[in-house]
Amino acid sequence: MDDSKAQTSIPDEEVLESLCALDVASEEIVSYGIHPRQFIEWYGPATGELVVLVHGIFSDDCHGLPALRPAALALGEAGYRVALVEYRREAGDPSVTLEDTRTLARLPQLLGATWIGFSSGAIPVLDLLFGEDSTVRHGVLLAPIIDLRQEVEENGIYAEAAQQWMGDTPEKNPDLYAQYDPAVAYARLGADAFTAEGYRLDIMHGTGDQIVSAQRTYNLAKEPFNIALVPGANHYDLICPGHDAWILLLGALRLQNSAE
Repeated sequence: MDDSKAQTSIPDEEVLESLCALDVASEEIVSYGIHPRQFIEWYGPATGELVVLVHGIFSDDCHGLPALRPAALALGEAGYRVALVEYRREAGDPSVTLEDTRTLARLPQLLGATWIGFSSGAIPVLDLLFGEDSTVRHGVLLAPIIDLRQEVEENGIYAEAAQQWMGDTPEKNPDLYAQYDPAVAYARLGADAFTAEGYRLDIMHGTGDQIVSAQRTYNLAKEPFNIALVPGANHYDLICPGHDAWILLLGALRLQNSAE
């Protein structure tokens, strides 16, 4: 993958801290369960096209939801009805997180939504898209982690967090990864079935990403996905309103709406 024309970008840490420092808050927060983490922050007009934003599973509380609030606000200002969702995360029990996102997908007010997953937030989005009897037809992934086995075995930045969330390593518990790894779920579904079902998956990744290598997305070029590599963009540029990657995200949402 040639990155010779990549533009210089602000370091990931600076972009992340800048996003989290912005004074953004929703005036409409609704619970969907009794646990303190089971809530939705709503942004944008009630009549707008539905979008669900999912932050990274492996992000801490200071950088999970807060990092995506500026994106939620910007999408709301663009006319979308945005559900920024929070969910439970318990070390060693991935079913807890996926139970929450599956519950969210069944809510009447979220039916027909486009689901956007950032970083490890791609995992629950793909669980919904590749799952049986899925109500989710369109997913957008931003700088995603798609293959949990790869993240752990290649000792990626989130390898330890991924192993803790899963509760074991692929070597010691391959059945666990066969059940919860999105890459395995897609292999089980297959490209033909994905296309036949009319699913749509847009993936955007910055070539300057030092947290999740864009090569992983590039390696999916032969799959029936829509892939866009953003020259020079780092990990958090993908959720930064006003960046070149933001224009691609808005374009993906508009194309989906015009196709319906």
